[in-house]
Amino acid sequence: MDLSRRLRAWALARPRVLIVDAPGTVERRWAVEAELDRRGWPLAMSPADTDVLLVLGTPGPQLALAIDVLWSQVAQPRHRVDLRATTDLHHRLEETLHALGAATPKEHVDGALPARAGAGHSPEGTDDSTHEGMEHSRHEGMDHSGHEGMDRAGMAGMDHSGHEGMDHSRQEGMDHTAMGGGGHAGHHMHHGGEVAGLPMAETAPDRDGLALDVLRVSIGPVLPGWPTGLLLRADLQGDVLTGAGLSWVDATDDGSSPPADVHPQRAALDQLASLLLVAGWPTAARDARCARDGLASTGQSELATARRRAARVARRVRRSRALAWTVRGAGHLPSERGSAGDGDVLDRVRRWCDVALGADGHVPASPASLDEVAAVLEGTELGTARLIVASVALDRSAANTEPEEARA
Repeated sequence: MDLSRRLRAWALARPRVLIVDAPGTVERRWAVEAELDRRGWPLAMSPADTDVLLVLGTPGPQLALAIDVLWSQVAQPRHRVDLRATTDLHHRLEETLHALGAATPKEHVDGALPARAGAGHSPEGTDDSTHEGMEHSRHEGMDHSGHEGMDRAGMAGMDHSGHEGMDHSRQEGMDHTAMGGGGHAGHHMHHGGEVAGLPMAETAPDRDGLALDVLRVSIGPVLPGWPTGLLLRADLQGDVLTGAGLSWVDATDDGSSPPADVHPQRAALDQLASLLLVAGWPTAARDARCARDGLASTGQSELATARRRAARVARRVRRSRALAWTVRGAGHLPSERGSAGDGDVLDRVRRWCDVALGADGHVPASPASLDEVAAVLEGTELGTARLIVASVALDRSAANTEPEEARA
């Protein structure tokens, strides 16, 4: 019994955390990520490798439903924290460790969904650290050949044939069939019919005129490195998206972008960190986050250290041939927009690097409309689509909100 307790404590000493940030919680997310990085707790990339679900703010009803579905797919042992403020963050994380490492698991009713993290629901963390013997695959020792520190595991479905050392295994098998319509956490597939209750694919001609299976998929509104609340609907043939459309769940004001008074270097580093996480480069993403957090320091020595770290990560990303090969030519927004966000994904990444290096004359990119982004997603692969979305500033407006009847 003592050995089991020790093994359990060792396995869960650095739990993987999946953060869901409701609109308006950007700076709160930064504070949480800084504390997780300080503790060495890695960020989860899917429900399959999640130990802790951490919900920031008060999600709207549709987003809360998506969070509940995602939570139902997290394997035991698990723990959920609904965090309204960061003042008690340290205490809540310590409680999380204690709950995950409990020596005597409590009885748990399978299939029961936790209380939603929406308005009017209890903000207390939900302890479901039960069912001994459940295993979380830690994905340690992943193959990084061809790029130091680069991990492609965060992008399921991304095809980079010919790119050395890339592993796209982490998000395989995500199942979101418990939710119908719009409030999907991750990837949910709609098919042409059912046989014995199992969904089947339709067939349709692809871009080469061949008859291939076509699936109606929804991506979002909860996905790491993805704007929370954004829902992508498209047809999927192989790993190619067609007929893409974007919308927001829950009508709300834009609160998913860094506040206007945040230093441009911090905002650029945050955008870099998000894209690098999607690109499967967690070490560079962590360095970008650490530099972002350090730039908020008041001490001169801490600021100098943060600036050096920001310059180091910016140069490292700029020199990355693997990243350039991956994103060059993807997500090209026409220059007629006259925005700093024009060009392809690589152009936007290099602009962020310039800002992180302290370049003068920075002009914030104007938000792209959902229709503009949906147009450039047409014909892209699933993984490339995630990179494109991570690289653009999106316009969140009520006019682009997912209609209620479409979610039914």
